[in-house]
Amino acid sequence: MKANTLLFLIILILSGCAAEAEDTQSTTDSPSEKAEVTWLELSDALKQQRHRPKPIFIDLYTDWCRWCKVMDQKTFADPEVARYLQENFYPVKFNSEKAPPININGKEFELVSTGRKSLHSLAYALMKGDISYPSYVILDERQQTISRFKGFRDAQDFMVELETALQ
Repeated sequence: MKANTLLFLIILILSGCAAEAEDTQSTTDSPSEKAEVTWLELSDALKQQRHRPKPIFIDLYTDWCRWCKVMDQKTFADPEVARYLQENFYPVKFNSEKAPPININGKEFELVSTGRKSLHSLAYALMKGDISYPSYVILDERQQTISRFKGFRDAQDFMVELETALQ
């Protein structure tokens, strides 16, 4: 009798935990929480900007940059950040060591060998030679820099940077 009661209580507790886990899963997987950044190539962002003007946000990164990966996993994955970037900018991921040549405002930018690695001359120009990763640049509709900042930012601090740039 005691064994049956104990078994019943264990089943009851486990079923309650399972139901709670389902409730948690359904609230975190709701459509409003699934916002993602749809990253563009810079050339595509420039084309889209001609038809519908809004600023271009550029994430300057490299494959080896640890903090760039943390930004992807934490900050850019934050639903509020993702939504804000999508609604207010053309978001661009720009690999500063591998990106193809690009022409902006009649000026050609390309990869330049720096010895063991390469650096894209656009990344260098956008950051005025003060390059580190991750770095971020916001260009207005005429491809003029309106903001630049560097380093890891959590979602809250990152939102402040983005909102300040648009003021």
